[in-house]
Formats: sequence, C-alpha cells, structure tokens
Amino acid sequence: MNEILIPDFGAQVSSLLPYLLVVVGALLVLLVDAFVPTMKKEHLSYLTLLILIGTVVAQIVGDQSDKVLLGGMMVTNDFTFFFNYLFCGIAVMTTIFATGLFDREGRYRPEFYPLLLLATLGMMFLVAANDLITLYLGLETMSLATYVLAGGVRGNVRSSEAGFKYLILGGFSSAFLLMGMALVYGFAGGTGFAEISAALGSAQPDMVLISIGSGLMLVGFGFKVAMVPFHMWTPDVYEGAPSYITGFMSTAIKAAGFAILLRFAILMQPQLGFVWFPVLSVLAVLTMSIGNLVALVQSNMKRMLAWSAIAHAGYLMLGILTFISPSAGGSEMMMRTRELGGAAGASVLFYLIGYALMNLAAFGVINVLGNKNGEDGDQISRYAGLGRTRPLAAATMLVAMLSLAGIPPMVGFMAKFYLLQAVVQAGMVPLAIIAVINSLVSVYYYLRVIVMMYFHEPEESSYQGTEWVSVVTSSVLALLIIYLGVMPGAFHRAAEVIFRKMIF
Repeated sequence: MNEILIPDFGAQVSSLLPYLLVVVGALLVLLVDAFVPTMKKEHLSYLTLLILIGTVVAQIVGDQSDKVLLGGMMVTNDFTFFFNYLFCGIAVMTTIFATGLFDREGRYRPEFYPLLLLATLGMMFLVAANDLITLYLGLETMSLATYVLAGGVRGNVRSSEAGFKYLILGGFSSAFLLMGMALVYGFAGGTGFAEISAALGSAQPDMVLISIGSGLMLVGFGFKVAMVPFHMWTPDVYEGAPSYITGFMSTAIKAAGFAILLRFAILMQPQLGFVWFPVLSVLAVLTMSIGNLVALVQSNMKRMLAWSAIAHAGYLMLGILTFISPSAGGSEMMMRTRELGGAAGASVLFYLIGYALMNLAAFGVINVLGNKNGEDGDQISRYAGLGRTRPLAAATMLVAMLSLAGIPPMVGFMAKFYLLQAVVQAGMVPLAIIAVINSLVSVYYYLRVIVMMYFHEPEESSYQGTEWVSVVTSSVLALLIIYLGVMPGAFHRAAEVIFRKMIF
C-alpha cells in the first residue's frame, strides 16, 4: 500500500514555483477577461506572454537541484527543466501566431489564452510525473484543454468536427491507459515509479500482468504521439483545427508524449525489452512507412504535414527502441556503455528541438496566408508563385521544408544524423536502413511545395494573405533552424548531459 505522506510545501515552493505561476496565471487571465470587457483582447496576449516568460525566469533562477516533490508524486531535474523551457517556448510562439491572426481578422478567442496555459501546465506535470496518478492528471489536463482549443472556433464546422473526433478517440485512448495503469498497480502494489521499479526487480515478477498492463499504457501513449495504428485522428484533427493550434499540437504534445514514453520505456527495463521490442520495432517501421507513403498523395498542406508528423513519430520511436533492444543488451548495455545511452537520449531531445522549430515555422506561415477571414493556407496548389508575391513567407517555408526533408545544412539533417548514429551503434542497422529509405521518399512531397512556390507563376487563386508579426517570427525560427544545423555540437552535448541526469 502507498504510505500517506504530508509534503513540506514550504520547503518545496521554490521548485514548484514554475508550475504555480502557470496555474495562477491561467486563473488570472480568466479573471482579467471577465472584468475588463473590451472587444479587442490584446491585453490577454500580453498577460499570457508575461506569464510564460515569468515561468521561464522562475525556472532559471529557482532551485536547480534534483528533487522529489509532493511525497514522491513529482520529480524535478534537468530533464524536466529542459521540457519546461521547450513547452513555454512553443506556447510563446503559439500565442504570437494566434494573436497576429486575431488582430488581422478582428475576431478574438479570449478562451484561447487560459486554455493554452492549462495545456502547458498539463505537459509540465506529465513530464515531471513520478507516479501513475500524477501522470494521468497531467495527461488529462493537457488533453482536455487541447480538445477545446482544436474544436472551439465558433461557426467553423471543420474545427467542431476536429474537436469532436479528437475528444472521442482521446477518450478511448484514456480508457486503455487507465486500464493499463490499474493492471500495473495490481502488479506493483503501488502507483509510484519507484514501487514499479522495485516490483520489476523482484525475484519472480508477474510478467503476464505487467506485460498486459504496460501494453495498454503504450496504446494510450501511442495515441498522443500519433503512432500507427493509433494515428487515424491526426490528419482530420490537423486539418480541421486552426493552424496555430495544429502547430502547437504537432510540437508540444508530441514532445510531451515522447518525454513520458522515454521515461516509461527506461522504467520498464530490462524486463520488458524482450516482450515489447519486436512489437515496437514493427510499429516503428509501419509508422515511418505509412506516414511517408500517404503523404505523397496529399494535396492539402495540413494533411500532408499530419502524415509527415506520423512519419517523424516513427523516426523518434527508433530512439526509444535503442533503450529496449534485447540484442543490444537493454539497460545493462547502458550501464556498460554510458556513452551510447547518453547519445541515444540526447538524439531524441535534439530531434524534438529541431522538429519543434521546423513545424512552428511552417505552421506560422500557413496560419496567415489565407485570402479571407477563417481561411488557412492549406491548399498546396495555391502556393503557386508565393516566392514572388510573398518572398519572406516563401523563404521561411523553404527552410522548413528542407529541414523536414533532412537536407543539410538544416537542423533536420543533424537531428536525423544523431538519431541514426545511435541506432547503428545499438546494432539495429536494418531499422536504420529503413529509416534512411523513408527519409528519401519524404523528399518528394516536401520538394513539391518548394517547386510550387518558386517554379510556378502566381495565379488568381494563389494565396496573398500575410501578417507581418507572424511571418517575421517564423523567419526568426527559420534562422534558428539553419543555425542549429550548422552549429549543433553544443546543443547536442547539452542534451546528452540533461538526459544523463534523468531520475525517477
């Protein structure tokens, strides 16, 4: 049974301050919106940005030591700090993109700002979870806020459909996750990660019970990261949701999903490596292959990037497989060869940074290209001549597409290089070859967008919309894509140090 512990909140306030700032900030935004009744809601944007920046500052100046908080329910370490910075950065970019669109169209969504903060809070709790209960609370806080963000655009049928589909399928995935957690609790006799680890290390663990429980939990995690066969919600939701929300979902939610999946995979080692490695290997190959092959025939930009996101989930799964490979020795290999374990974890973290930059830059441009209110720049055929009519937006999209395709000197190339290097070192050469082939296939549909922008004449139906704040912000992200592609070493080494300090 779990012991009932009364946490010393006073001693933990410094470590909990970033989380408290976000939750109090979300409530503050709600109150300000209620008591400052104005048609324009720019003040909510400024307040949200202030809260997010304040959270980052509090994280920097606060307690930087590794701690177990709230009676073992949460942990803070460099791993959680890294993702807190990433989530807040993505939320800042999303706020800028959304506000730019609201200003251009004159239609505001005041509920967007507190929901964005609550989704960010859920991700922060999810990554810091040290207990199945905290994990579920963080996951559902993130998910419920995102359901409303995706489907809450009034009068937009596509948005309502996207939110409804996401809610229904997300509910099913949560049911699988909860059932898996119940079985894991029955196996371990507790919900804490330390208790699960101790039960796995016992003399005769019940491998049938833990295998079924962990498998059901993997279904829930697979839904969040859009892994085949739990991916079918992705194209419809990406297409129907506003582009600024699609960008947020494709980056922050995917990062949160892989963060907890990475911790879960390591927690379950080495006992479950033999059970789940063959299954996850097949799913990784299917995720890469199906994502890229279906993306080849898409004419809608957002659906193309949705299938691209599925393919990238397959690439990232290779990083997870590095830790649970029985042929490579699983966690025992990590103990013998610390460099390989650190390199594999660092490659996943670096990939998530690069992927966030690429997708945010692309969706920041898509968000404002529409010629009329409520229209996204989602039809590839209407990008014709964009390089002449909107040169800065086209150049930003060019960098994003080249990076997603993995072409040097963009960060996408280095992200795939580090990831595949770790996979090859772990002895999984066939999987690395399949990943390279899939990456080559993906070049076609990314280059198709570039050809449309630069090698076709502008047409009457071509996109002409713009919003300078969003485009300039996206272009700054494009510069970061190039910079991290040219100078990746320091960031990759920092990611390796961060990963090695991960604790349960």
